[in-house]
Amino acid sequence: MDEIDELEVDEVEVDEVEEFQDLQEANFEGNNENLVEEPTVGMCFNSPDEMFEYYKAYGQQEGFPVMRRSCKKRDDGNMRYVTFSCGRNGKSKGKSNQVLRLQPNQKIGCNAKIGGRFVGGKWIIGNFVLEHNHAISPSKSRYYRCNRTISPYVKKQLEINEEAGIRMAQSFKSIVVEAGGYENVAFLEKDARNYVDKARRLRLGEGDAAAI
Repeated sequence: MDEIDELEVDEVEVDEVEEFQDLQEANFEGNNENLVEEPTVGMCFNSPDEMFEYYKAYGQQEGFPVMRRSCKKRDDGNMRYVTFSCGRNGKSKGKSNQVLRLQPNQKIGCNAKIGGRFVGGKWIIGNFVLEHNHAISPSKSRYYRCNRTISPYVKKQLEINEEAGIRMAQSFKSIVVEAGGYENVAFLEKDARNYVDKARRLRLGEGDAAAI
């Protein structure tokens, strides 16, 4: 009997996107040769991860976040079908006493998605929906959580600056300057701060273990 698994999702953080609207925007016109092809039935991929990376690149180009929505497995545990959707699929859960409060992760039932199935050793797109029920904005794509990453080099730089007592605001600005502008930085200052906090907790944990 087939088993349906709901996967962890990356949700669009609307408040963060709005907060950084005043930053310099990237140039999305580019060369047509660099454009990601629109999904079509029959497109082939070597794995579900490769299909997801394609859809994420397409979403970044068009201006919407993406997430892993669900998968369907065989009895032996191997996947047969996967669905990747717009990050605003589903419904936001809010408490009754916060009805008037804007939710940071807005899910508004967007049906845009691609569905893949395993056939003949390849993962093939079998269905898709391109239309969104909300505005999309390529200039905001890099602020969506699914597109925000910190490279190992930058992580090391952040840790060194933190140990040297350099404030996060100055540390982040130095990274922006080195990268040549905000449009070339693939993460937010909040992401850098969260990473440094996590690294600090790990160091404290290791120190406590050594002391014991």
